[in-house]
Amino acid sequence: MASSLAISSTVTDRRVLALGGVLTASFLFCYADVLVAMVRQWWEISFYSYAFLIPAISAYLVWLRRDHVWAAQPQPRYLAGAVGVAAGLLTLMIGRAAGVQAVQQISLLITLPGVILFLFGWPVLKVLGAPIAFLGFMIPVWDAVTEPLHFPFQRLSADLGVWLLKVFGIPVYQNGIFIYLPNITLEVAKSCSGVNYLIAVLATSISLSTIVLHNVWKRIGLVALAVTVSALANSLRVALIGALAYYDLSGDLHGPYHTLHGMFTSMIGYGVIFVGLWVLSRGQQPLPINPSRGLWQVEWPRMGVAWTALAAVLTAVGASAYVDRSRPVALSSDEGQLSLVDRGWVAREMPVGDIVPFADVKRSLAYRSDAGEEVRLKFWYFEKQSQGKELIHAGTPSLHNGAIRIKLWSDGGKTVQVNRKIVSEDGKRRMVVFWYDLNGRVLATPVQVKIYTAIDAMIYGRTNGAFIWVEHDLSQTEAEEIKQASDVLDQFVTQVLPRLGRVLSTTSAAI
Repeated sequence: MASSLAISSTVTDRRVLALGGVLTASFLFCYADVLVAMVRQWWEISFYSYAFLIPAISAYLVWLRRDHVWAAQPQPRYLAGAVGVAAGLLTLMIGRAAGVQAVQQISLLITLPGVILFLFGWPVLKVLGAPIAFLGFMIPVWDAVTEPLHFPFQRLSADLGVWLLKVFGIPVYQNGIFIYLPNITLEVAKSCSGVNYLIAVLATSISLSTIVLHNVWKRIGLVALAVTVSALANSLRVALIGALAYYDLSGDLHGPYHTLHGMFTSMIGYGVIFVGLWVLSRGQQPLPINPSRGLWQVEWPRMGVAWTALAAVLTAVGASAYVDRSRPVALSSDEGQLSLVDRGWVAREMPVGDIVPFADVKRSLAYRSDAGEEVRLKFWYFEKQSQGKELIHAGTPSLHNGAIRIKLWSDGGKTVQVNRKIVSEDGKRRMVVFWYDLNGRVLATPVQVKIYTAIDAMIYGRTNGAFIWVEHDLSQTEAEEIKQASDVLDQFVTQVLPRLGRVLSTTSAAI
């Protein structure tokens, strides 16, 4: 058999198509759990509903470049491609060990270019680079980018909305994000900042400009127009709600009318995008279409071995997702370890809620000091973390909202970092100190928890950990009481930390 065969030949067609199908199936199997979780997020989080269109648009971008793909003869780069694939799969396994969906999803954008480079080389990867990069819009991580933008957009929407109300002669007074009308007070809430439209608008404008417009500057202009419209349209929405509320025509502001207001302004924004496309594409000459070569020269024996090896690696990594090697670690049952009688604190058991859901063990102890101060210690312990049963969960950001990090000296003689904040609930105010414990490590941030969970899973084969919450009631807002409460909490936390650490860092594994 000749060392080089054309894909168009009958025998090679069957071989390449069959092996290509196996390789595609192996890749999908490797990322099956990641893709399913991603689609679930698109479905459940309205912010990412646009992502259902991203794979189809990316595939269409590949189709538009098909002639360039065929024109770029494959030049496999096995070493460089293997490095890219290894980096992506390592990222995937770390994400799985730590239970971080975002890391697993981002690994997809590392592995896929590595696979293309491994199979076809730089010329093909260069042609497919833009469609692959566009897939980044489907990864549900953009809320981390948009989170800092909410308040500035809230303020901008309020400012412009109030200006529009004044233009139409409606009496209005503004204080930050609050809009005062004679008959109602409106707040431009975080969910109404308009930022949630931003990524969807960016994805839509970038894809449409790439497909329709040939000039790079026109594409940039359309994207800039899309971002501007997404901000101004929300200001129009605020003004519309204010006007309808002023004339008592809106009904329930949080009901169907509120949704219709958002749909209306969203339609205006997308309408401007399409009008901009029509204007910018006028007079544009169609690009010449070169007939597809439909012919690649490949070295079948070497390619067959490389493709088979890659399919085997992807299948093995995919199978590892269903093999959980971590062991549950039972919590110590020694009740006396949390006693602080020798430090002047007497404890009693109390009911505990589900601040952290699905914990294996949850406890609440109320400690009263000789001076009459009461502090409540609560903790939620996981013998083993798994997908959907994790220390860091959907409610974690709300726990950290408004919290500041402070340093304390523990009785063990080392400095630890914890979180402190004041919580208002049902007319009651409490000062709270909280942190995470992973096998004796005192951690303050979700990122630290994810990193050390991955380390423990890969090195020690365990993912146990706990969330600790200590609170003290506040009856007043005076600075003196706040200072006193912080002193009481700091003293209590430094005393309980070593004993709590011994309970939570037990090494007895349940087999």
